Amino acid sequence: MHTTTTITGSPDDFLTVRHLRIDGNQREIGRRLAEAASAVHGVAASPRPVEDPAVERARRRWFAMHHPAQSERIAGVGDHFGVDPGDHTVALDWLGTYDLPAGCSVAFYPGAGTKDGHGLLSRNFDFPTATFTQLVGLPALPEERPLAADPWVVELHPDDGYASIVIGIMDLMGGMDGVNEAGLAVALLADNETPDPEPTGTPQVGLAEQQVVRYLLDTCATVDEAKEALLLAKHYYFFTPCHFVVADRSGRSFVWEHSPRRNREAMVEADPATDGRLVCTNHLLHRWPDPSELPDDSGPIGTAALTYQRWRTLTAATRTGAVVDRDAIRDQFAAVRFTAPIREARTFWHAIYDVDDASAELSFYLHDHDGTSVYSSPRRFALDGSGRDAR
Repeated sequence: MHTTTTITGSPDDFLTVRHLRIDGNQREIGRRLAEAASAVHGVAASPRPVEDPAVERARRRWFAMHHPAQSERIAGVGDHFGVDPGDHTVALDWLGTYDLPAGCSVAFYPGAGTKDGHGLLSRNFDFPTATFTQLVGLPALPEERPLAADPWVVELHPDDGYASIVIGIMDLMGGMDGVNEAGLAVALLADNETPDPEPTGTPQVGLAEQQVVRYLLDTCATVDEAKEALLLAKHYYFFTPCHFVVADRSGRSFVWEHSPRRNREAMVEADPATDGRLVCTNHLLHRWPDPSELPDDSGPIGTAALTYQRWRTLTAATRTGAVVDRDAIRDQFAAVRFTAPIREARTFWHAIYDVDDASAELSFYLHDHDGTSVYSSPRRFALDGSGRDAR
């Protein structure tokens, strides 16, 4: 079973947000994801030719060994497009257009510090307002939609494995952030500090940026399981290096990072002095063990700029020791949004993931009016079917 519902998307809105729910086995989930992506994105969702079939063969083997749910979904995508499972000339684990970096802000609030006693992971998703051709310095093509114009809220209820809610853009097979029924929440953020990045530009063996989010939500229930899964996985970045915030129902959280040369992996835990609250933006936390030494980045901005300033603002707000409710969290994150009159970028959604009841509250950027950015009221999505407007 699958259903697609448009959440927002009036002619005046920047975004068209769709909610897709799929129930079934993993192969059927892949088939339905491909069907939904094709219906909306057309040929952009079609399988991509690969440069080296030997690499694609190894990629399929890696998924079969380490992420079997994804392997079955890949087979389902092939079913939809009529691609033989033994055909290694195309990649079947991407359903979208492009994968580009996101400059974002995330904080985790353990339940001991929230008014309802629930652990909450809060996230601003910041992204360029441009089309792909504009980002590479060319005029926008006729009828070309901005890259962030079509977010998908994907809710999966597999026959085997964890149910999950994930939101993302440009790839229905991955995700930018989400939560699963076990109470694990994950969010992706661009690493804006690594010098001379070396993106692959083509799929490689292992997990790309958005695939890490899906991998953890599909396979893990706790922070400890997520740490082990990340250590066992092979990682690469298609477009930009990223780091990841992971939290669970126990109130624990950590940030997973790579060193600038990708030769070391770091796990940054929440400081006990902050009552378990953890803030992450777009710089590598393990590089700055003393936050007082963070640089001043109050100059010209971009989508991943102001990372130190945003971190300081959120850290000051979260370290007061006060017990917070969701309205207070929304206000804290509203203070670090990219909104009008800023040009070329917006905070496209704010999410609050509840790790205790496995739900998401999502508020979306709609449009600018009289110089002010307008956002939707929070909309709640719950894996137990109790979704409702948050207020």
